[in-house]
Amino acid sequence: MSQQQKMVKLEKNYDIISQLPMDLLSQLVSLLPLKEALKTSTLSKTWKTIWTTHTDIVCDISSVLGVLRDESGNVSLNVREEHRNQFIERVGHLMQQRLMGPNMRSIVISFPLSRKDGPHVARWVGDAVMKGVQTIILNLKGGSGIVSFPFSILRAPGQASKVRQLGLNSCSLKSLSVRNRTLDALVNIHLQSVNLTDKQMDVILSKCFFLESLVLRKCDKLARFKLTSQNPRLKFLDIRSCLRLKSIELYAESLQIVEFDGLLDHFSFDHLPKLVHLFACVSGEKFVQFSTYALSRIAVDAPLLQTLNLQVRRVLPLPKGVFTFTNIKYLVLKLNPCDGEDELDWIRYILKAFPFLNRLQLDFSLVVPRNVGSTNQSHRGLAEVSPENLCRELEVTGYYGGPGQVEAVKHLVDRAFKLDLLVISSPARLYVGSREFIRVDLRNDNKSSSEKIEELRPVLPNSLRVDYSNL
Repeated sequence: MSQQQKMVKLEKNYDIISQLPMDLLSQLVSLLPLKEALKTSTLSKTWKTIWTTHTDIVCDISSVLGVLRDESGNVSLNVREEHRNQFIERVGHLMQQRLMGPNMRSIVISFPLSRKDGPHVARWVGDAVMKGVQTIILNLKGGSGIVSFPFSILRAPGQASKVRQLGLNSCSLKSLSVRNRTLDALVNIHLQSVNLTDKQMDVILSKCFFLESLVLRKCDKLARFKLTSQNPRLKFLDIRSCLRLKSIELYAESLQIVEFDGLLDHFSFDHLPKLVHLFACVSGEKFVQFSTYALSRIAVDAPLLQTLNLQVRRVLPLPKGVFTFTNIKYLVLKLNPCDGEDELDWIRYILKAFPFLNRLQLDFSLVVPRNVGSTNQSHRGLAEVSPENLCRELEVTGYYGGPGQVEAVKHLVDRAFKLDLLVISSPARLYVGSREFIRVDLRNDNKSSSEKIEELRPVLPNSLRVDYSNL
């Protein structure tokens, strides 16, 4: 054996990984991010096409273009026309190669493409559908104009659609009609900044029999949303920042989580027997009617409700009569004063209507300070609440001190006889969705933390655990 042959044999022995079975190599590459998986194609002929077995294709600025630079070669955050051209060329080449591989699981395109780039997007998605893709996410925010998304490409010719998850940002919808069978397999839909009309929404709801989750954000053409019994599997509904939305009607046997905001003129929650979580921030003409409903009659229409998060941004009168919520364990409420009345009336109502709370979160950031002497409560016909509320954890946010708030805290603590933990926080907690909050300081607060603690300490029992860390 010549010296050269010995060297070749030695090099092969060193490359142990390349000698592994192809299935195992494919599994190893599939664990890498797509950008790193693509780099393996330059290792040797053996590795050249292994990356095409990668099931998840993610095409964004980082994975396709790397670091953007301006004309002077400096790092830039701005996407220029030449960057778009490079992105389109490289993704097109990538998808052409990927067609040689096995089925795909997901494709994500995240880049500010323009209206004229729509045909490229449609071709990439169509290629992915041909490979049996199940998840499609297009985030095209920031481009010039809105890219048209033809629903007809969700189904390959002669095949049933396999797309289960669809996420679109900054798109308009095309080829969407009641005769369309491309939506049959969809389970999760997330639409943001999509030109979605009432008619298109009706088609989606009527054709997506297996739909379980629907999220609509900033869909400003949507004026009416009506959910009926034709979606028997829908469990999660989230409608936010749809500025023209005026009407919501819900009649849903399986719906468990509802989160929405809007300027409503009409609402109807007729049948929600499995609803366990509700977030609502309503303004407009029906503000008082809906908020009063959410604090009273919904106890009948949604008897299994466990979490109620009601954002009340204006003065709200107390409901007439007290409905008892037997299942609600977690209540979040901005505490606004009644017209000319004391906020203690609201506290009495809450403690009486929600006797089985585990956790109560009240936001005082909008409560108007009052003088110490103004303590003549009308009680609005409410009987004095006996110490029978079972709340174990109380969080007061938006706390800035003063006699009115000290008295309110004392009132709560005295009547929640199972209370174990009190959390006092100066910043307000704003709900951002998915059961997550952010802290925002909404007031000009001149009191120090030590001053607030000292004014509260005399009214709190020594046995109560108190968290002052966010004062």
